[in-house]
Amino acid sequence: MKPQTRTIRAVIFDIGGVIVKSPFLAISLYEQSHHLPSNYINVSLSKHGSHGAFQQYERNEISYTEFINKWTLELNDVTANNKAYLEYLTRRHLDTRMVLPRTLRVDAQELFTRMMKVTEEPNECVVELVKWLRRCGYKVAALTNNFQNDEGKVQANALAKLFDEFVESSVVGLRKPDTRFYTHACNLLEVSPDEVVFLDDIRKNLSAAKRLGMTAIQVEIGREQEAVDTVKRIIRTLGAFEPKL
Repeated sequence: MKPQTRTIRAVIFDIGGVIVKSPFLAISLYEQSHHLPSNYINVSLSKHGSHGAFQQYERNEISYTEFINKWTLELNDVTANNKAYLEYLTRRHLDTRMVLPRTLRVDAQELFTRMMKVTEEPNECVVELVKWLRRCGYKVAALTNNFQNDEGKVQANALAKLFDEFVESSVVGLRKPDTRFYTHACNLLEVSPDEVVFLDDIRKNLSAAKRLGMTAIQVEIGREQEAVDTVKRIIRTLGAFEPKL
């Protein structure tokens, strides 16, 4: 019996780092200007799992003031952050003898403002991909970990018209990589996960999509066009609808 080939009927996009420029660009520049090791702030962000200030704010569980106050404490906890960074270096088989900060003075509000500013710039090639997919007949959705602040609302309102569904962590109360969040998006699109191509810039978010059966594509900074080309190859091979010029 010939094995059944999956058919793609929908594409789901992350926003930051996919549709728009990555906030990690702002984090990297902040690290450089404040003489922090590369990825130091990202490690601090991720070490709290789903319970950190950033993660809580993305689920709209705390106010902006509460977020800034809590994130300031987390970012400047030099003992916990150095420990987490050494563990990160060990996992990556990197040199653990590097000099780590003795004190930290990270301005959470300044950093967050920089991150939001970067995401005002679209990745035009990905935006054009969304438009092309809709012309071809595919359902498209955004699945974003975002915030219910003024900047987040403005961005959501501006981008929502690109998509059939705009699914926000700060509205739903779930965030990636919680697989329930992905399933919620699929239900809104009326497709099964194995009928979906999913694009994100974060590996753990992609891993969650793969576990559900989605075709997952990582979008890397500066290599957005490669991801676009990969989606188009998949559509031409497995797509349910005829590609258009």
